[in-house]
Amino acid sequence: MLMLDATCASATTDRLAAERAALVKALDMASLWQACAALINKALPCHSCSLLFDIDGYQPLQGRHHLADAGDEDSRLVTSLEVAAPYLDANPRIRWYTFSQIASQDAHAPARLKAQNPTPGWREFIHLAFWDGTRLEAVMSIRILTAHTELSDAELAFLAELYPLLDASLQRVRMLESDRLRHKAVEDLLYELPLAAVLVDETLAPSYMSREAKRLCRRWSADAERSGRLPHAIEAPLRRWMADAAGTGPLPGNRATFAIAHPRRPDETLRVEVSSAPGNSFRHAQHLLILAPTGEAQDAADAIPARALPLLQCLSPSERKVAGLVASGLRNDAIAERLCRSRKTIESQISSIFRKLNVANRTQLARLLN
Repeated sequence: MLMLDATCASATTDRLAAERAALVKALDMASLWQACAALINKALPCHSCSLLFDIDGYQPLQGRHHLADAGDEDSRLVTSLEVAAPYLDANPRIRWYTFSQIASQDAHAPARLKAQNPTPGWREFIHLAFWDGTRLEAVMSIRILTAHTELSDAELAFLAELYPLLDASLQRVRMLESDRLRHKAVEDLLYELPLAAVLVDETLAPSYMSREAKRLCRRWSADAERSGRLPHAIEAPLRRWMADAAGTGPLPGNRATFAIAHPRRPDETLRVEVSSAPGNSFRHAQHLLILAPTGEAQDAADAIPARALPLLQCLSPSERKVAGLVASGLRNDAIAERLCRSRKTIESQISSIFRKLNVANRTQLARLLN
């Protein structure tokens, strides 16, 4: 019978240094699990092990599994916590326990284990349980080879060392995964905005860029522009402006605007609105750039106030151009000439715009956008 003493002394074993270091460096769940399985398999007489997480009640929604002997094809890997559920109810927030401890308090546990797996190929399991307050977040299930009825002092010391190491690694990976999901959501949202928006770091390298910003940057790019950077015609004057504004520029969270002249088209300029992320210095912050062309070559959508652009997400890029020109007071003939389209096409698009924006006439459209 295997009983764990959570107060057993920790021991340092140099032979596990590489596996332990890999666990500490893991940045995602796949690399964490690979390092963890290698560490456990090297330190313990392990039949198989599983990391069960995203636990709803006592039912894991996700899991990672490792079978030490790949030839043991008859083994079933545990994917639930049904055997341990009553024990966990009776011992909330317990950090680790064994099947022997469960069976010592619950006479029905062996029957539940047999129903789950009639021929498990192992006699004992060890669970390391990780909690968020009273909610069970994850369980590391380690099944011990049948021939081993008890663990050595070194193996018990390894388990005492493994728990805080794995707990910290799980928290780190979960935080990184949450950040990645948030960043992906922001990237998707920014990309779809009917707005030329770019998020840059302190080196002016873009982190996110909307579809409209990509289109505008292509217009301002030279043939030999570096990929993953702003066009030189935008980056160079922006860098000079930020250097000049470093001492007198707006505090993080405030906005400032300046204009850039197109190097090859003198009738075209670009208005750049810069907002720095709160909590950072002006020169070392994340910066949100809103780009808006001005002059003869500007697109109609770029003339729409930034606050009105989210209202136009239901319109196609072509319809946004027409809506901007209608709101600026141009008549259908002038819009058709400006956009090189037929009057009939413009009239059809205006009808579609009115329907999508739920407005009845040009005056209501102008009021909505201006």
